[in-house]
Amino acid sequence: MRYLLSLVFLFLFSPQVYAVSQTQIEAVFLEKFTHLIEWPEDSKQKDFTICILENQEFAEALKRIYKNKKFNTKDVNIVPLSRNENIPQCQLLFIGKNVQDINNTLKSIAGKPMLTVSDNREHVDNDVMITMFLLNNRFKYIINNKAAQKADIKISYLLLKSAQEVIK
Repeated sequence: MRYLLSLVFLFLFSPQVYAVSQTQIEAVFLEKFTHLIEWPEDSKQKDFTICILENQEFAEALKRIYKNKKFNTKDVNIVPLSRNENIPQCQLLFIGKNVQDINNTLKSIAGKPMLTVSDNREHVDNDVMITMFLLNNRFKYIINNKAAQKADIKISYLLLKSAQEVIK
């Protein structure tokens, strides 16, 4: 009996059982916080489209999460994009860590009601609306509410309250 309990304990608390990547954590977080965002009425389309710029791994993680889910009542489309592609109309644009020319990317979508999210802390100084990252093994995020307001996107006070920093 003791042997069996030891095996169960070892299995339950094994790091491999709970091993998840930063990408998976970010994808789950993104899925959860989108419910705390409000887009302008006229920007709402038939489907909820998430564009992923230069991060195929993140796109695949989101596809797994949204496989049998909807955003509110809408089907979710995950659209992976490469550096040279034009950004289509999406409700959310995830800008991968490897995107170097973020200013041109942001200029190309200026004025559109598109939530921008990145996992690169260097993008905080740009007009990226939500920047998420790990700090001391804890998941954190910074919200640029000023940039969100320019795009007529409303971020819930719950999300603003729990952010590490809010740029007003």
